[in-house]
Amino acid sequence: MDDYITRIVFRYVLLFILVYGIYIVLHGHLSPGGGFAGGMILGMGMLLYFLIFGFEWKAKLRRLPLDVAIVFIGLGGIIEAVKFMLPKHGPIGAPGTLFSVGIISVVNIGIGLLVASTILSIFYLLVEEE
Repeated sequence: MDDYITRIVFRYVLLFILVYGIYIVLHGHLSPGGGFAGGMILGMGMLLYFLIFGFEWKAKLRRLPLDVAIVFIGLGGIIEAVKFMLPKHGPIGAPGTLFSVGIISVVNIGIGLLVASTILSIFYLLVEEE
């Protein structure tokens, strides 16, 4: 997209979209939302970035988003698996705090990474031209 105003405005809006997505992921056990909703916000924010600023990548960096997405999917899967290996599913915190429910916050981060990177990898595979 070659619209100058869209590029300038979205450059500043992207920060708020990503911070809001991280907020939803981290506070998913205290309020509505969680890993899936926050991951969708993060993934769609990055997807909008790719749609507005384009895919003018160097040949060396062309497959980087897909490779990073695969790594994040693996890390999210490992974080999901770790919760079953901990005794009593992790430490218990004080009620009302960010980590008040033990490992569920970490699991929400893993789910958020899985969802965001899956959205980016599906989009990247659909638009890949080879």
